[in-house]
Amino acid sequence: MNVRNMIKNGIVAGLKPDEIRDMIPKDAWLVFEGWSDAHSPKKPGEDAMTADQYRKLVEKVDGR
Repeated sequence: MNVRNMIKNGIVAGLKPDEIRDMIPKDAWLVFEGWSDAHSPKKPGEDAMTADQYRKLVEKVDGR
């Protein structure tokens, strides 16, 4: 039985959210967390270069 069916069946059976959550395998939650992390927007500047990386890039491009 897949997770979606577990959730649907739990809702139909009138289970509370905590009870539904407890019956889903823990590895499913790891997958949900990974997907969420991969699809969440990054914080501004998270991928920005450090000053040292920038200097190295300038040296590489300008040849100085």
